[in-house]
Amino acid sequence: MKIEISPKQILIILLFIITVLLFANIMTVISRIVFDHDHLYGLVGLFNFNTERNIPTLYSSAALIFSAILLLFISYMNKISHEPYILWGILSLIFLFLSIDETSSIHEHLTTPTRDLLDTSSFLYYAWVIPYGLFLIGFIVVYFKFLLNLPRDIMVLFLISGALFVLGAIGFEMLGGWLEELHGSSGLVYAICYTCEEFLEMLGIIIFIYSLLTYILSQKKYLEIMLVGNK
Repeated sequence: MKIEISPKQILIILLFIITVLLFANIMTVISRIVFDHDHLYGLVGLFNFNTERNIPTLYSSAALIFSAILLLFISYMNKISHEPYILWGILSLIFLFLSIDETSSIHEHLTTPTRDLLDTSSFLYYAWVIPYGLFLIGFIVVYFKFLLNLPRDIMVLFLISGALFVLGAIGFEMLGGWLEELHGSSGLVYAICYTCEEFLEMLGIIIFIYSLLTYILSQKKYLEIMLVGNK
């Protein structure tokens, strides 16, 4: 049995999923802010982008794990082809960590000690962005040549997906920290901020998955899964 996987089909499916999640999150915001219903039979917490351990978090974690698996496959594919594979493997481990972080919120545990150490406020109110930002700078330095060696279309997709993810994860997070320090976290503007944050992260990962599948197919013409049963 041969199964052909189309990157475009995967892209459309994932875009549909995050669009549904976005709509559900907007409904929770309307319920909470307009109608003052913070629970609504558990649906607010179940779909709110600003709540941990719910359906959007589960989706984001699964998408990151899927990215890690694809990266590991590329690393293995390059290894048996005697091509550079170590940086692909490290990238797979990074995405595995991001998936774990998505569900366990490791980064948030860095906020208080970092804020106390550096006395941060305003756009650095969520102080975890400092150590993660430093890691991002180091990552860019290490992977700069790696990106340049990718096929041009894949490199562009990598850069777009990375820019969207960082804009959401760090850019809107910093804006959200500033808003929370000034006005608290219950207003409409703050809700718009965390909605943009999470949606940009999801969109960035979707484009990254699309770019990885496209890269795999460009190396093998098509990706097929052979299921061989006992005879």
